[in-house]
Parts: sequence; structure tokens; C-alpha cells
Amino acid sequence: MRVLQVLGTSGGMGGLEQHTFNLVNEMALQHEVHILAHPCYADKFNKNVDFHAVDFARSRWNIFLLWQLKNLINQIQPDIVHAQAGKAAELISRIRSYLKPIKFVTTVHGTKKNKAIYASGDAVIAVSQALTEGIPVNKVHVIYNGVHIQEKLSETQKLQLKSDIYQQFSGLDRTKKIVMCIGRLEPVKNISLLLEAMQSVDANLWIVGDGSLRKDLETQVIQQKIQNRVGFLGFRTDARELIQLADVVVLSSDREGFPLVMVEALQADKVMASTKVNGVVEWLPETYLANIGDAQGLQQAIQAALNETAFDDFQPLFARAKAELTVTAMTQQTLKVYQHLLSEST
Repeated sequence: MRVLQVLGTSGGMGGLEQHTFNLVNEMALQHEVHILAHPCYADKFNKNVDFHAVDFARSRWNIFLLWQLKNLINQIQPDIVHAQAGKAAELISRIRSYLKPIKFVTTVHGTKKNKAIYASGDAVIAVSQALTEGIPVNKVHVIYNGVHIQEKLSETQKLQLKSDIYQQFSGLDRTKKIVMCIGRLEPVKNISLLLEAMQSVDANLWIVGDGSLRKDLETQVIQQKIQNRVGFLGFRTDARELIQLADVVVLSSDREGFPLVMVEALQADKVMASTKVNGVVEWLPETYLANIGDAQGLQQAIQAALNETAFDDFQPLFARAKAELTVTAMTQQTLKVYQHLLSEST
């Protein structure tokens, strides 16, 4: 099977991109896989992947971009063209009539009011059940995001990593439990809500990530007088190791598709508290969920997660995540969608 994946972003390193890197690299172990992606992602793919650099920073209306895509796809002659998210789906749908016969798959990664562009595909993959709304039932398939299971740190490694962090943030009390948030410091992640919720929670908050709201959030911490309990760790390449130090992992987002942070937390046997965003509500118990934008509700969810009994509630989810939310499982389910489409045309 010759597969062509299309990633239409140009510099982001969020869940969409990580999903694509994982899927493409795993799929290339079994099949001929090509990827059209921005040159900045060239080093994210293994040697089995045929990488084709395309400047997706250009507008989806750019005639030169559309012309380049048409020529590349017709040159590669794939059996399947798989567009990851909206921009890629729209670009391929525009040029499809100029392509040699293909089967076209789209993936919905986030909340969109208009799903018509995705439904133009022969099959549509949604990364959570909530994202299937508005897509014809005969086309849609739910495939959860998966990640590679992280190797566990030794107790010595954990102590060293924790010590390094506390040397950087000497004002934090080392005896307090650690609530951890991992994500971009952008409006959609609503870290401001999390800071509100943490006002009366007796724990440290480690915020892993960076973004345009960092200064505003640092100011909010000072205004709330909780600077002795909050550390801004910035962007870290070892976020998956850091998550192993957390007592509770928190999501305060206003919107999500299917957050990889949740997958990584559950695979690391970490309890969670979250707002009721897509994907999360399909996994976490109600006790550990808060309405979107509800600071008091999120505070109660965090307090519940900090309780020692929470681990028992999450134990079945830890096992399920290790079995179902893996790159291998995600890839095999995606290949089944491809194979079903190809069998229909024979």
C-alpha cells in the first residue's frame, strides 16, 4: 500500500503535529509512506518515510501551493491520501478533480462548527466521539490518539530531576504535592482559570510550556500572592519525564480534540483533574471533571484528585490507556480504514 500523508501546518508542535509524526513513522515500518509537510518538520520522520518539503505557510488559496500539491501527488501516485486537519483537507479537496484516482481520508483533530470540508473525504477519522457530530455515519471512524509508552524513571532519576527543578525555583516548598499543567500558554488552554482554581489548593503548581500569555499569567500569580507555590518551567523537551514527578496532572482548557497530555498522564499512572473538554469526558470519572470556565469546580476536581483514594478510581484507566492509547493501536486502526476503502474499489 502506498500512503501519502499531508500535514498543512507550518511550525506548530502541538498534538496535531505529534500525532502525525507518530502515525507516519509507525506506518512506514509496514508500508510505503510519503509525507508532504513544511521543511521545519524534516527531522521528525524516520529514514523509512519519504519526506517531501512543501511551504504550507502559504495561504490555502495560493495557486502555486495548489499547483505544487497536484504535481507532487500525481507524481507519487498514492493509493491513499490522508489529510491531517482542516487546512490539508481543504487543499486536497480543491485539487482532487485534477488528481489521478485516489481514496481520500481526512482527520478531525479539533472542534469545528462546519465539518463539510472533512466530509468531502471518502472516510473521516475523528480523534474523539464528540468530534463525529455533523459527519455522515457511514463515513466516520473514531480513533483515539496514541503515544509511545514512556520508559519509567528510576527513583534516583526522579529525585535528581525534582532537585534540579527546586534549585531553579528555590522559593517553592519541597514538601508540598505537585499539580502539573503541560501546554501552550495561549487563551484556549485557559491557564488563568487554573491559577484561580489553585488559589486555595495547598499544593505547588508546575506550569510546563510557553506562549504569548506568559507575562500576563506571571502577573496574575503575583496579584493572587501565590508566587511561593507556582513555578513557570517554560518549554521543556523532557515534559514526558517531568510528568512522572506529578501528583496530579491538570487540564484547564476551553477546547480540546483528544489531548495527548491526558494520554501521557494515564500511561504514567497519574491521576487527573480537567475541564469537560472533548476526549477527556469520554475517559475521566465525573468526580474529577469541572465545567469549562468554572474555577470553583476545577478547584474541587483538583482537591478530589489530590485525595489518596483517587488512585483507586483511576487504576482501570491506567491499564486501559496502556492497552488502547498507543501508537501501535492508533496505526493499526487507521490502516484498517484504508484497507476497507481500497477493498470497496476492487
